[in-house]
Amino acid sequence: MKIVLTSVGATLVCAYVVGAIVFFPDHKQEQVCQRLDIQISDSGKRQFVSDKDLRTMLRGKGLMPENKPFNEIETQVLEDAAMNVEVLSEAQCYKTNSGTVSLNVRQREPRLRVIGAENYYVDSERKIMPASYKTACRVPVVTGSITHEMAQNEFFDFAMWLDDHSFWSAQIEQINVKPNKEVELIPRVGGHVILLGQLADYEQKLAKLQVFYDEGFSKVGWLPYREVDLRYKGQVVGRK
Repeated sequence: MKIVLTSVGATLVCAYVVGAIVFFPDHKQEQVCQRLDIQISDSGKRQFVSDKDLRTMLRGKGLMPENKPFNEIETQVLEDAAMNVEVLSEAQCYKTNSGTVSLNVRQREPRLRVIGAENYYVDSERKIMPASYKTACRVPVVTGSITHEMAQNEFFDFAMWLDDHSFWSAQIEQINVKPNKEVELIPRVGGHVILLGQLADYEQKLAKLQVFYDEGFSKVGWLPYREVDLRYKGQVVGRK
């Protein structure tokens, strides 16, 4: 009797499973997308792209998921479309049981701006990114004769060094590269220009200059000098 009851029970379970498959197809596949939820995780820090921009982009490509069945929505396609937006570094898309398609994105992080024959940012991964968007970022600015290679290498390193030092980050407004590759620094305070020379040994040169600021300018003030020259080893030369 026990064996018979077990067999009957197993038969009923199998019948239920088969019936569920036949008469109750996957609810999630039949579900229709009620809304698209877009989250820009770092929008408080920078605003290169907006919710509206991304919706307009998806609509233009015919990829807006709203009112489409879930089985017709490919999340990978939505992620790929978002990653084609030049200012985005990450995109993740998924469906929820509530009928929502969520698209979470992160913007690229500019660390250096180049203004000149070309106008662009270099991001935290040393990659070139466009600067023709609606929001500017407060990052070190380089002008003059600078190539992509220079901006992504030695000048990126120099700008990050300045940014890591609170005194110089507050003091230097602009880095200018002359055709002979010598560097000029434009301070935020004072009417002088700092002649750094070739971009080598800048840590030692600027350490000397900081001592000069602390000891020299405190006595004579900023006005007498139009140039402060650091091109000579171990010297700080002020010119009126």
